[in-house]
Amino acid sequence: MLDKAKSGKLDGRDFRMAMDAVTEGRVESGDLYTALHVVGLAGSRAHAEAVGKYLHVPADPMLSRLALQILCDYWGMTSEFLPELRAFVAGVEWDVDGDVRDMAVSVAGNHLREAEGPSELARMIMAIAEDESEFSLTRESALRALARSLGDSLVDPSSPAVRVRVDTPLAADVLERAVAKWSRS
Repeated sequence: MLDKAKSGKLDGRDFRMAMDAVTEGRVESGDLYTALHVVGLAGSRAHAEAVGKYLHVPADPMLSRLALQILCDYWGMTSEFLPELRAFVAGVEWDVDGDVRDMAVSVAGNHLREAEGPSELARMIMAIAEDESEFSLTRESALRALARSLGDSLVDPSSPAVRVRVDTPLAADVLERAVAKWSRS
């Protein structure tokens, strides 16, 4: 079903089955993550309420991560979910592996590029990038988000191979430009 959704060939029956699973929070075959992903790919903003209930699933942070990605990246609803985005960027106790936070940082970079704000969000991302107590991959994720917020095309968010390594001239350049841009906001 997911492959059909990815290729745009999902039929109405399969979509209803995925939507029922998401709405009811259970599945008869397959898994809830896949059903949610199918709804994200084949659905629309009209399904935001059903997807939104998965933003806070402490028992399964990957569902929360996917819900955030669907609502913000797939459906372009970041502005409607800024309070949740800020909370996830700051980190929530139940996201022990940082999966939701990593997605939130990425979403924030896209939002800052497209919406030119809010500067509070940019300052949160800059703080992560500069914080030496953060894991280096988390800091790199923040640097990539800042680069995207600045419109850098050399940083391809879809490629995990493209890295803005901490303590490199590129990282310093990204941080310097981000500070210049977001400190005056």
